[in-house]
This record gives sequence, structure tokens and C-alpha cells, in this order.
Amino acid sequence: MADMHTPPPANLPALPALLATLHPSFATHWQALPPHPTASTLRQHAAHWLSWLASNTAPFPEHQLPVLHSVLASWQLSHPASATLFPSTSSEARSILAAWIGYADQHTLHAELLSTLHWAEQFPLAVAPWLVTVNAAFREQVVKVLSAAPAAAKDQAALEWWHHQTAKNQRAEIRSAALNVLVQQLQLPAFSIAATQYLVSELERSPAATDTIVAALRRLVPPPVPVAPPTEPAAALQWAIQEYLPYRRWQANQAANPAATAQVQQLAQTFSDWFLSAYPDHLVGTKAPHQQQYWAKRALKTPAADEIVLWIIADGLGWGDALTLQQLVVNRAGGRLSLAAATPCFGLVPTITSHTKRAVRWAVPLHHTEAAKANYFTQQPIPPADVRGIDNLAEAVQNAQPGQVLVWQPPEPDSIYHHPGSAQTIRNKAEGSLNGLAISICEAVNAVPATNSVRVLITTDHGRLLSESPRVLEPIAGFTGHGRAAFRAKAPAGLPIPRPEGALDTDTVRWLDPERYRLPDWVAVARTDASFKIVNNNGGMRGGTDLFPHGGAWPEEVVVPWVELHSHLAKLLVGGVLTGENRSNRAGVATLQLVNTSPRPARLRQVEISIPRLEPLVVAFDDLLPDSAELQWAIDLPRWPDTAQADKTQVTVMLYTPDGEQHYFTLTANLRNTDLRQVSANPLDDLL
Repeated sequence: MADMHTPPPANLPALPALLATLHPSFATHWQALPPHPTASTLRQHAAHWLSWLASNTAPFPEHQLPVLHSVLASWQLSHPASATLFPSTSSEARSILAAWIGYADQHTLHAELLSTLHWAEQFPLAVAPWLVTVNAAFREQVVKVLSAAPAAAKDQAALEWWHHQTAKNQRAEIRSAALNVLVQQLQLPAFSIAATQYLVSELERSPAATDTIVAALRRLVPPPVPVAPPTEPAAALQWAIQEYLPYRRWQANQAANPAATAQVQQLAQTFSDWFLSAYPDHLVGTKAPHQQQYWAKRALKTPAADEIVLWIIADGLGWGDALTLQQLVVNRAGGRLSLAAATPCFGLVPTITSHTKRAVRWAVPLHHTEAAKANYFTQQPIPPADVRGIDNLAEAVQNAQPGQVLVWQPPEPDSIYHHPGSAQTIRNKAEGSLNGLAISICEAVNAVPATNSVRVLITTDHGRLLSESPRVLEPIAGFTGHGRAAFRAKAPAGLPIPRPEGALDTDTVRWLDPERYRLPDWVAVARTDASFKIVNNNGGMRGGTDLFPHGGAWPEEVVVPWVELHSHLAKLLVGGVLTGENRSNRAGVATLQLVNTSPRPARLRQVEISIPRLEPLVVAFDDLLPDSAELQWAIDLPRWPDTAQADKTQVTVMLYTPDGEQHYFTLTANLRNTDLRQVSANPLDDLL
């Protein structure tokens, strides 16, 4: 009898099932984890666990803890790095959530948690339920930082706090909240001293800086007057978005500032002259990322077999509006989309829908669109679907197939900007239309099955002037004014098309030769801020004022956006090497070679070269490294390393992605010296 034992009761519930009975509010998750979950599945599960536990203030009864700990341990078995994400108290859960979502004070995080967060990557659930807590935490941090800093260093303290945020793997909504809180505090009298030109210029460059934020910053500190525009395409683009557009937006809101208006006129006309002279040979049809058609050609490539691509060509979406739209989409997408690219590029001229939209859609000059369209349909296994701008994109998605491109061409925001009304009223309505576009895009994204990936591409057919424009330019006979361009309703037959009589370049008008500019006919574009008069049916002309017209070649008209949002954002993977040879202890030039093997672009911001016994060399950059690309840069070394130093030289590059993340990569250094191959007549050379 002593050897006999009582058998266990039949159908004893599993531990997760037991906990599901005891704590039904988490019932859908207690037993949801498969035996061998992927890292992605476990991250989702951990996020659900922390969110539930953080809101469950009542502690687990003591007698339940052994069962709970056993279940938590079983969840971690496949991925031990996740252990920190499965605490058993609500206070621990709140602390871990604050760090993972990205609103914890960075200085309070311990090494073990930081290591776990590196494995955990970005918080995978919607963060909207936490935004009130997030804003309060950020406000407390900013007030503490700014209050503690001396008056002369408050701007630096604010910028350091902001850099701590950009170094975190935050969701876009969290980074946007951080910037909003910082800007709100800078507007208070107690902290306005921190709003220096240095700080404001840095903050407004952030992808999270919408037009509203930039306007708030520039009410505190007017932007500096831009330098003259550069003549290299990539540099001209950066000048346009970093120097010209901030100043131009500020100037356009000045009630009466003739000096600023004259400054904008001079800068924009200088840019326009360069742009139109460089356009035929360097800007249209070139295989370079500074050209919009470079990106449009990539949009037409066959998607992955499980992917649906939504390509939105919004009418008249300027650079600032595009940044606002992408922020609205990311915030509404509930974590399904991440920002992969937000790239400025040069669009087509004249900046009129009739001359640009089809050319953008088919990524070829206007008169080649029909041939490109026919060729494309014969090559694609699944033809693209063009969705009318007035139709519901989400309904079209329901009929789409994986591996298909859907092209949607809504008339907004251009149709809003052409409404009558005051400038501010129109701006407000245009902002509302961007919110409507974001809702439509996110509804379409949600209509894509979760088993499929989705890629959203956003661009436009043209930009627009950021101010009103007097209609004072008179079209020549046979031509009709359309905003800041004038052209004929129908091109004459026969090639080449002779220059029309009276088509003279002046200080106010430039004429585009159809052969050089790849157009169907001659077109006149405004050089100043003026527009063309409207030709009535009886041949008379009507003047007046145009609000936010387009058609010319000012920076805000031709610098257009290319935005990409991915549901499964690949990691940024960059490798490279620093090479070169020179005599040791002499100045020399090394070559930095970077290879981006990931399908997302980034900007090279900094290179740090550490040579033993020498001060580290830090070189600043602001250059685009496109996805799946290889580029080189020359770097001046003030003192070339000897053999021993070269063997221990370390190279670190910092790149910045459009979602605001900073990425650091350590590269190989292959610096050789030629000391043994050269003999100097001066024995003191090697001591210099």
C-alpha cells in the first residue's frame, strides 16, 4: 500500500488556462503564444503583456506567483533576450513600457534593459493610449532640463535632450510628441531664451517638424537669410529645403516686409535661372536621385509577390504639405507603417498638371507617355490599376491582387488651393484636405490583408508658389495663361516647331524650347513672382491676383516630395571601408566607400576617424546614400598614420534615416603608408 500513489486528477487544466480563468481580462493572450514563437511574435506578446500588466494595479496574490512565474518563464524559452520584458508587477511593467515606447528618461535606464530594448526593436503596438502619459513625461523632462541649465547654455541643453529622443527607436507619434512638447516649452517666457537660431535651425530640420511646428519656431526666431543657391543638383536641393523654404515660409507670412520680399525675389530668380539652364542636360531623364523620374521608374517595378503597392500622386502637394501628410498617415496607421524615405527631388516643368501628371505616372517625358504605357502593360504579370481621384481607394484595394500596383491620383490639395478666399482660410482648408487624404490612405492600408505587406508611395505632379501672385504678364497671341505658365491649347503640326513670333526671353518671362525641354510645344514660364493674365473668349485679358499659383520654376514649385512608407521596414544595413595610401605623419586624402545593401535610403551625417595617439577626426556631411547603392567621398587626413597606428585605426559613420533615427556603423580601415617606398634627402622629414 505504501508503494501505491494517488493518480493525478484527469483533465487538469494547463497553467495558462488556469491563469486565463483567474484573470479573464487577459484571456485572449494567456494561451495565444505558439510553442516556438518567432522573435516578432514574442515581441507582440510582450507588448500585450506589459500593456495589460501596467494597467492592472492589483498585485497577483502570493499563492498565484509560482504559477505566474512558471508561465512567464515558458514564454521566454525560445528567446532568452526577452526575459526583461516579462515582469510580474505593474510598477515594473510601467517602467519597462516607458523605456520601450520611448518616453523614459534615458539616464535612468540600466544596461540590462538597454540590451533587451535593442533586441525588442520598436514598440509593436499602437501608442495612442499612452500619449497623455507620454506628453506629461516629456513635459516634466524638458522643464527639468531647461530649468537646470545656465541661461547661456539652455539652447544646448534643449538640443541634447532632443538628440536623446532621436537616438531612441521611437515610433513616429512619440517623436512628434517630444518635439511638440519641446516647442511648447520654448514658447513660454521662462524658456524663450533657449530658442536661439542654432536650436531652431536644428529642430526644424527634423522629419517630425511639420509646417505648424516650423511656423511656431519661426515666430520665436526669424530664419537666417539664405546664401546664394549652389549649382550642384544635390546641394541645390538641400539648400532649397534647409535654407530657402524656411525663410520663404516666414517671409510669406509677413504682412509688410519689403526687404524680405526683395531677398526672396532675388534668390528665387537666381535659382530659377540655374534650374532652367541645367534642366535639359542634368535634371530631366537623368538616372540620379535628385530627379523625380528616378524614383517614379522604381515605383513601376514589379512588387514582391506578397506585396501591394499604393502609389499616391496627389495634385499640387508641396514639400511642406508632404511632410505634414506623411506624419498624419504614420500617426493614423496604428503602427502598421513606418517611414522609409522622405526625399526632396526636382520635378518637371512647366509645373502645370496637364504637362506633368502623366509624365510622372509613366516616368518618361510627356510625349513618350503613350509608348511607355503600352510597353509597361506588356511586361507586367499583373497590370497596375489606376484608381480615379474621386473613387474610394480602400474599395479598390479589396479587389487588388498581391504583386500589384494601385495608382491613385486625388485632386487634393490643389483643388483646395484654387478656391477663392483669404490666404489663411485657404491654408486652413488645405490642411484639412491633407487630413482627409491621410484617412483615405490609412483606410486603404487597413484593407490590405495582414498576411500581405504594403508599401505606400506619395508624390505629386508639381509644387506651388507660397504666396499670392499678381496677374500682370500678358500671353502672346495664340497662347493662354494658366497660372504662372502660358501655352497653346494645341501644338502645331510638324517638327521641329518654330519659335512663336514674340516669344522673347525677358526679365520676367522665360521660354521653354520643346526640343530641349522634351515638351509637345513651346511654353512660357514666369521668372518673377507674377502670373499670366487670363485670356477671355473674346480675346480680352483679365488681371487680378492669383493665390498659391504654379507653373513657374521657383524652388517651391519644382522641389517635390518622394515619400515611402513600408509595413515591414527593413533594417538599415551599411558597410564600407576607408582606404588610401600616403607617407606617415603627412597630410593625405583617404577615400570613404559606403555600401547600402538595404532597401531604404539614409543621409550620411558624420564620420569619426580615431587614430591612436591623435585627436579623433570628426567630419560632418549631409549627403544622401540611396537604397541599394554604393558611393564614395574624399576625406582629408591632417596626419597620415604610421603602420602601427593604421592597424588600430577605427572608423565610425553616423547616418540619419527619414524616420528620425540615428544609425552608427563601424567600418574597416585600410590605410597604408608608403614610407619604405620613398627615401627623402632630408633626414628630418620623418620627424616633422
